[in-house]
Amino acid sequence: MKIDVCKWYGDADSPVLFWIDDLANTWVDVSGSGEIELGEDWGYAKHGENSSFDYLEQKLLSRHPNIKTTFFVPVGKRSGVVADSSIKVISEAINSDEETKAFFRNISENPKFEMAYHGTTHGIAGERTEDFVQEWSTFGSLEEALETIETGKRIFNEVFGHYPKGGKYCGYDPGKYGDESIDRSGFFWWCRHSNVDLVEYGDSEHGGSDKNPLTSYDIKIFGKNNVIDIPTTICGHMLNRYLNKDERIIKGTVKRLLRRQLIEKEMKKIDYLIKNKLLISIEEHISPARNDGRSQLLNIFDDLKGLNEIFDYISGKNIWYCTGSELAEYYYCRENSVIEQSGNEFVVKFKSENVELSSKYLSLKVEGGSVEKLILPDGKEVSKTNGVFNVEIMDGVYKTT
Repeated sequence: MKIDVCKWYGDADSPVLFWIDDLANTWVDVSGSGEIELGEDWGYAKHGENSSFDYLEQKLLSRHPNIKTTFFVPVGKRSGVVADSSIKVISEAINSDEETKAFFRNISENPKFEMAYHGTTHGIAGERTEDFVQEWSTFGSLEEALETIETGKRIFNEVFGHYPKGGKYCGYDPGKYGDESIDRSGFFWWCRHSNVDLVEYGDSEHGGSDKNPLTSYDIKIFGKNNVIDIPTTICGHMLNRYLNKDERIIKGTVKRLLRRQLIEKEMKKIDYLIKNKLLISIEEHISPARNDGRSQLLNIFDDLKGLNEIFDYISGKNIWYCTGSELAEYYYCRENSVIEQSGNEFVVKFKSENVELSSKYLSLKVEGGSVEKLILPDGKEVSKTNGVFNVEIMDGVYKTT
């Protein structure tokens, strides 16, 4: 009998993460109407008229109920892109009032959603769009970075009742003190890089130093505390050029004839990730609205058609929908577990290193012996699911039957 720990939960070929940036207590009044119009809300509208969160649920998540979403939340007053603009921005911290706190907290209590840290203000606006400074690049010292993170974590804890497990750099810009500040601030996982273009172009604007897609599209660790490093691997707008009516790259009859072929060609990026058991982590923003008059790239409004195509495509694949923390916890359990077997019994030697985990699970593939059930150390029986056993890590002896 041979027992192997699966790379991903359920022996999935790939985990699927849906990253949504900048769910915040912010409204950008692009229309100037004084009322929240569709697409202007970053979370300020809560569940009111033209709520972006409600749009997400109604237009995308209800159609794909298995998706799990990780929201990256700027916890303070999210900055506009430019300092002086005729476009009004209303922005407050997520702990500014009880109604706002309840809105964010209620989202986090849904097991399909996770709230992750995305700075306090996201950055500092400049005179021009290109003068905007992302938050981690505003820090003049490591001490300033650590103090700001601690302030943000306190706001996060006040709203959600716990500190954030993970997060992402604003604009994938770590500044001078990013990695060390994250390593020293107690985060379990972090999104540092967007490696979306490596397969096609061999490089990525916000990618790391690793240019090999077989390793850069997988989990790494960094820092003295081995923070789990989860990259972005797919842009949610990758199909827009073939689906949106105002796209002029391909026109008329040619577009109609080739559209499906071109979409299938783009989907080969996802096929590559699945074939090599790598991460499918899809990036978006909750709104396109900005106070510099431009539209925020990668947003759920402009990209809706393509997102539905992407999730339709992967729905028939052997995938595992998960949040950032669920992925990080499985990775941690996998990397810190050793199976010690004796005949038809085994134990799981697990080294926890004082890390607090919400759950401790492994997916085990048992070959030989026609094993149909495992008896856990607490006496519970676990049957095969899709050919593997998903078991909780416990002290004691596991038995096969």
